[in-house]
Amino acid sequence: MTHWYSWQDINLINCKTKLIVVLCFSILLTACESMAPATGDAAKVKDENLGVFMIFSEREQAGTELFKSRMFINKYYIYINDDRFPDDFLLFDRQKQTIYTVTHVNKTIFVIKPKEITREPPIEIKYEAVSQPSSAIPKVSGRTATHYRYDANGVHCYDAVTLEKTFLPDVVQALREYRLVLAGEHASTVHAMPLETHDACDLALNIYYAAKHLDTGLPLREWDQRGYLRFMLDYRLDFKFDENKFNLPADYKEYSVGQ
Repeated sequence: MTHWYSWQDINLINCKTKLIVVLCFSILLTACESMAPATGDAAKVKDENLGVFMIFSEREQAGTELFKSRMFINKYYIYINDDRFPDDFLLFDRQKQTIYTVTHVNKTIFVIKPKEITREPPIEIKYEAVSQPSSAIPKVSGRTATHYRYDANGVHCYDAVTLEKTFLPDVVQALREYRLVLAGEHASTVHAMPLETHDACDLALNIYYAAKHLDTGLPLREWDQRGYLRFMLDYRLDFKFDENKFNLPADYKEYSVGQ
């Protein structure tokens, strides 16, 4: 089943692949501008039952194949699935702040409920960001992208190329909620791990600064030093999604960590 827990490193892609990715990304995002509604840039969709539909290319770690994933976001849900497991999906219920990961092969639903992070990090974390304009990404809705690099305790952890905060702020807020629920789940077990196994980057990205990269806007491209990579290929505004996809199978067994 797909894991939606981390983020990736462009240095692990060879120069030829870099060029192809940048060219394709530029063409697709330029095309996206023409597909957006003429009235504004849809900071909020017109109908609460409509939403934003996005397509990404990503990989989980270095040495693995790229795959396509799809994400739909509206006032109530985030829905995610990908080409590797087309029948499986992840559903984030924004009203309940709960994540459901549905796996058809064994008829299960893994449930992550919100948990408050009450304990300090097991090790000291100094998390810093530096930025520069990104010339590799074309303007989207007249906005210029910025490349941010994030370091923890002096180690390069993560990169994100984001647009300004005014681009799809409702999407950014939904992703922030989702990331914080994941962070609470990770935090619930982190102090049970031996002290020497803790990694500042992992703690920063997945728990204590899990939504920090969203402070600057919506990531169009993101990667980490372990080889995770994700970049946006396309997006649609005021998108009507099949609401039946939000239904969880009634006969599947639900379980959580510790069950």
